[in-house]
Amino acid sequence: MAVKFNVTTGYKAFSTTLSFVFDITLSSLLLVMAAPFFIVISIAIKVTDGGPVFYRGERMGRFKIPYTMYKFRSLVPDAERIIGAELLTSQRDIVTKVGRFLRETRLDELPQLYNILNGTMTFIGPRPERAAIYEKFCKDIKGYDKRFLVKPGLIGYSQLFTPHNTSKRLRTLVDNMYIAKRQNVLVDYILVFYTAYLSVKYTVVKIIPIIWRKLLLHALGKSTEDKRYLERVYLDNGKVFYGTNEQFTEEGVLVNINEDAFLMYTDKHVSHDEAYSYKLEIFSKKKKTAFCGGVIFKEYDSGDKDFKHAYVINYKPASPLNAYMIHQYFLQKSVAQI
Repeated sequence: MAVKFNVTTGYKAFSTTLSFVFDITLSSLLLVMAAPFFIVISIAIKVTDGGPVFYRGERMGRFKIPYTMYKFRSLVPDAERIIGAELLTSQRDIVTKVGRFLRETRLDELPQLYNILNGTMTFIGPRPERAAIYEKFCKDIKGYDKRFLVKPGLIGYSQLFTPHNTSKRLRTLVDNMYIAKRQNVLVDYILVFYTAYLSVKYTVVKIIPIIWRKLLLHALGKSTEDKRYLERVYLDNGKVFYGTNEQFTEEGVLVNINEDAFLMYTDKHVSHDEAYSYKLEIFSKKKKTAFCGGVIFKEYDSGDKDFKHAYVINYKPASPLNAYMIHQYFLQKSVAQI
């Protein structure tokens, strides 16, 4: 059935020509410049598990026309069959060691430069979606189909400014804000180079600890094994307010946090038998708060002179919006921090 749209959007005629020239020229240039990365990443994937280097998956393009999208493989072989029509979460241990690094630095997306070159994608646009995910999670979201007015992008506006696991509904609002403003080629240029800068910066930040653990510590004869699957984020100015029945009567210090749990120091004993609600607070340019429920996973002496008790809390965000707040401001999961 043909898809009909009653909204005029996208580039103006002159900008469309500029965008086409820009896509072809820059994707060709970047493919040549990225050749060393293709070689190194391909070897790393092959050495670690011997599986295929590239992932080829069907995605919904402009006007819902299906096309083949390319990525460096970051999941175990046959991962799409394992996942099915579900979203990938941190609880699914199907991301390879090399794949985790590729996903965090967005280097797994490099092969999509070929998609831009063959015209199925562009540099800036809503990220492409699998048909199964669209049918199960997206088709009933108000305004979601507006993304099919334009080509899917290597760099998604919502992908750039929101964390990876932000709800589809919230990401739709972010993408539609961009689509509604008649795309501007100059803005696209800026976003492409800004994203490249962030990706290089983030890659360097990730590589340095790996070099330290795997090379320097190994040379010193020290253990380099990191048994933690989820990376903790340490916070200098985090607070926790907690209590029962959403009455936040007690206060503690938010020491660190990952996607499943956070560490809290407090001078009060917290009962394991009570159901507590928590309000997390941090100053990131201005005060940000998020609400969650949680249960005590572990208790020990903090060794801190001001806060005797230390508690590891397994938490669950109170809503999708609170999940977004935690991942954006506490876990700092988005590519661009705003």
